[in-house]
Amino acid sequence: MDGPSQHLRRHALQKIAALSAASPGLGTEESDFEKLCRLCPTMETAPLNGLTNGEKNHPSNGHTSLSKSSMTLEELDLLLALCKAGPLLDNAVSVERLVEQLSPYLLEAHAQAIAPSPFLRSIEPSPWEALTYNLVAALLAIGIKYTYVHERIYQSTVGYLRNCIELIRSDPVSGTHDSYEGTDFDVYKTLQLGAISVSVLGFLDASSRFSNFYTSAERYKITDLLRQILTENFLVSVEGAFSSIRTSEAVSREIRDWKQYTRRYAGSGRPLGAMLLQQGFMGLLVSCSSLQIATAVDLQQAAILDLLMAEKGSHSTHSEASPELVGLMSDIASEQMRLLEDGADYLQLGSAWQQRLAFAVKANALITFLCCMIVDEEVADIDVLTSWLEDSMTDSVQMADDDLASAVLKCMAVVANISPSIASALSRSLPRFIVQSGIKGTTVGVAARCLAYILHLLSQDAIITGLYSLGNVLSSGPNAEKAISNSANLNGTLGATKNSSHYTQQPSGSAISLELSRYEDSSLVYGNVVRAIVSIATESKDDKITTLALSMLIQKLGRLSLAVDLQIIIEAATLATSGGQLELKSLLKLYTKCSHDGILQKNAALLDAVMTARVHLAQKLSRDSPLFQTYLIHLLETIISKGDIHESENTHQADVELAALEICQLLRPLAILVSMPTNVDVLPLGEDVAILYREAWFNIVVHGITPDIELGQKYLNELQTLAMHSKPLVAENRADQFESDIELNTVLRRGMNAQHAAEQKRRMTRLLPSIETDIKALTYPKVIFLSAAYMVETLRADAGSCTHILSYFLDPAFTTHEMGSCMGAVADEVMTIYLRRTVTGRHEDSSAPYVAKQLALMLTGCCHRISKVQQVAVRSVDRIVSQVPSSLCQKSSLFALLELLTIMWSSCLEAEIDEYEWKSTYVSALGKVTVELSDDYDFRRASLNAFCKRAKTWLTRVISIAPLDVKGLLQTYLSEYDDEGAYGHVSLGRSFALEMGSAIPVTDHKLGAIDRHGDYNINTSSDFIAQYTTRQEYRYADALAEHDQEWTNFLQLNTKSSIPEDVPTQGMQGAQDILANLERRVLEKKFISIGEVRDVLRRAAALLCRSKIDQCAIIHYLVGIPFAIFTKQSINLGISLWLGIINENIRMEPRVLVEIAESWEHTVRNKLGVFNEKF
Repeated sequence: MDGPSQHLRRHALQKIAALSAASPGLGTEESDFEKLCRLCPTMETAPLNGLTNGEKNHPSNGHTSLSKSSMTLEELDLLLALCKAGPLLDNAVSVERLVEQLSPYLLEAHAQAIAPSPFLRSIEPSPWEALTYNLVAALLAIGIKYTYVHERIYQSTVGYLRNCIELIRSDPVSGTHDSYEGTDFDVYKTLQLGAISVSVLGFLDASSRFSNFYTSAERYKITDLLRQILTENFLVSVEGAFSSIRTSEAVSREIRDWKQYTRRYAGSGRPLGAMLLQQGFMGLLVSCSSLQIATAVDLQQAAILDLLMAEKGSHSTHSEASPELVGLMSDIASEQMRLLEDGADYLQLGSAWQQRLAFAVKANALITFLCCMIVDEEVADIDVLTSWLEDSMTDSVQMADDDLASAVLKCMAVVANISPSIASALSRSLPRFIVQSGIKGTTVGVAARCLAYILHLLSQDAIITGLYSLGNVLSSGPNAEKAISNSANLNGTLGATKNSSHYTQQPSGSAISLELSRYEDSSLVYGNVVRAIVSIATESKDDKITTLALSMLIQKLGRLSLAVDLQIIIEAATLATSGGQLELKSLLKLYTKCSHDGILQKNAALLDAVMTARVHLAQKLSRDSPLFQTYLIHLLETIISKGDIHESENTHQADVELAALEICQLLRPLAILVSMPTNVDVLPLGEDVAILYREAWFNIVVHGITPDIELGQKYLNELQTLAMHSKPLVAENRADQFESDIELNTVLRRGMNAQHAAEQKRRMTRLLPSIETDIKALTYPKVIFLSAAYMVETLRADAGSCTHILSYFLDPAFTTHEMGSCMGAVADEVMTIYLRRTVTGRHEDSSAPYVAKQLALMLTGCCHRISKVQQVAVRSVDRIVSQVPSSLCQKSSLFALLELLTIMWSSCLEAEIDEYEWKSTYVSALGKVTVELSDDYDFRRASLNAFCKRAKTWLTRVISIAPLDVKGLLQTYLSEYDDEGAYGHVSLGRSFALEMGSAIPVTDHKLGAIDRHGDYNINTSSDFIAQYTTRQEYRYADALAEHDQEWTNFLQLNTKSSIPEDVPTQGMQGAQDILANLERRVLEKKFISIGEVRDVLRRAAALLCRSKIDQCAIIHYLVGIPFAIFTKQSINLGISLWLGIINENIRMEPRVLVEIAESWEHTVRNKLGVFNEKF
């Protein structure tokens, strides 16, 4: 078995275990989960292989120690699968059975012998750590969920630790060990010590994750036992053992495997050794100490330091806080800090990963001591903690580690919340640290957030003082190069806003001095200061503070360096999302000016910064924010404003290209802004915004940004996104007008001259060569409109939507021959692009259900009150049905067609029965269609006749391809009747469904060859009605009266209040038993009447039609039994039931089809039917 196959087997076992743990029927001997458990040996069944020492931790009462029996790779894979599935159990018997199964393995996991295998290396990071971690994690997770096994699991964890202690203190057991057979004593002792170490690592990681399993007293016991394990002598031995493994020149298999493990741990940033064990131990103490002041639920949402910083004022202590545990953890943390300080010189000589582990240990020790201090300041002195934090903060090497720096800074913020004097001192020292320490990366953001937190603890005046103190740093730099020209135009934009006038008087605090030797250093420091100012203003959640900070940053533009200017531009966007509309508008004007300058100067860095800021705004502004529409309108208006000064023959090509480049800079943020998740395809904005959308598209086309040129190709994705979220480019309120506003739109007239008109007409002629004559007759505004409509709708069609094209024919401009012909050609091209995309099948929305929704909308257009809309819709439906016939085999499209027939018939009938109340809009809830009809009843009747003829043509074409699918849907439609119209009512849709269901498909040559006798029209109405009646019988099975009690439980017909909660599960199991018995009798070739088979399968089908969950077993029998009988009668019965289930309950379709395919393959393999050799 190769490596990938072994991984596949392991994943398959885990999937099987998870499914069996969540399946009904748990707790019985025959359940799948119990069968998996029995595959693992127990202490009673394990083969004797090795000696037992007779001590209490190694059972000697006739049972075999599991650790002495070599565990195979298959057993290890199965055990890991059971561990991962354990938390999914919900049956008490199975829970107790699994705990009983896993506990003996845990007791001896540290000494478990594992049979050699080349594929053990696929168990990461090592077999012993993976085994111990999964055992402990599974048991603790089960214990948290089910308290009745808590004590047994706790004793198992304590027993594991005691066994580790006893094995460490004693000499290795005598005799041979399966896993290390043939290995000398010293090497065996080294490898045994390595196995214990990595096993303890797994225990520490799992216990840290599920530390809420233990009570305070139990945590004290576990911590004390671990302290006894992790003694100085043991850690020295561990360090020596792994050092000898790394440097060993032995060529034995065991040494090679362990060298592979050490390289794997080192490659993942966890070099094996004493420091890794200390890191795991301190991680467990962090979890235990956190539970003294926070709940497990809160700790699952955020880390303890973030939770403490989220609280303002005094911190609460958990009710179960234990003074003994707090004292023990405080002592361990203090001892750890002492050891790290004593070994600081040695650590500097170690590897980078060793230093990182040491820093992680120190961070965990500080967090543990902080939690203990919050619980009891007498046990953990705040002055001691403060001195540790200050020493760490002044050490640049330590603060270069992001994790340790984050822990130190957050601990200082929490301490400041406890002590006001410390808060005041930190408010002065932290700004100096940000400026002078040279920190980078995430540490800058953490430091800025902590400074904001501390300033917020003091007062608003302290916040303002801190902002000005940092702002003065930006003012104290030398006169560097001017990054952006005309800085006077950039400054002061926000400085004169009304909201900032409250803070015009600067405090007298002195600026922090800077001693910078390099340009890079200055850029780094100024960047840190900018981030700090933004963080302080953001954390304050005060509009006035935000306005002050924004004004302060904008005033620094052009005064320092280009790098600082770029960061100010980017960071200002963060402030704008939490500010007011006035500040946002001013900032957006600044971005427009910067973008213009960047294009003129060809400054790519400046353009990237502006783009980043605009995109950030687009991503962070939610739909319900008052700033969303402000930003949207600004982007649209800015696009429209580009090029509005260029007119007639005075237009310069350079100016047009400049405007096009400026427009392109706005496409990406606009596309991101409008494509944020929403429940509707088009933004529900007012008509004013819709007008801006249209004019923005017109201006885009005027400046030549189209997909057929290089610039349009570069921004093709953005253009397509905008097209998908735009409305059609015609006004909705122009449908009843006699004149169009196309000729009056000023944007459409931009650049109107003979040269531009000729270019646009040549382009449209190249795209639509069939209407060249009509294009030449168009005016310049109409050509621009036609080009914009073509681009929007073809982009939309290429994204999977083709129905918006019908809206254009509502505008009176398209009543003329030229415009109507041109837009008709555009509609044909849209449909061509959409169908070309659909037939490739490369997209999810190219499947039949999605196409059916588009077809339903097109069918609605076939009944529209405007004849031109009808003509375009009919052509489109013809092409869809001819190229994607499966789209009409869907419930959405077929029901829409039938309901439209009913609506059209009812609307014509109103001319006779409701003459004086005219109705124009009709809605069908069943077909989910809405149609507007003409007030001319003659036109309605003509539309009905034409639509009925075309519907018959379309449906006949589809029935000839898939008769069973379509007729099954027609039966479903007939089943969906309305009581109000059931008697004395004519429904053309239902009559049409009955007629088409009775038709003989043209592909049915057998029935089509029957000669006619007399004038009677031969059809399949008898078969259609028979199938319909049969489906009604099992579709409404709860209306039948002859059910016995067994079938009543099977079909779950009892009311919920009259049966216990477990009856549905029992009924499901009873149904499976009945079907299994029937299949067994069929396979044994016993005689079974077709009536009995029909009765059982119909009732099973009734269950599947109403089931809301997967019924894999019942589907298996429902498909397998007809194939097992394999007669014409049984297969016909099966087809009828299978199609009925698929049409009634669409979620069952994949399962049914898979079972049918599998059964069909079975007939091929067994050479049945047409595959029989004698056939």
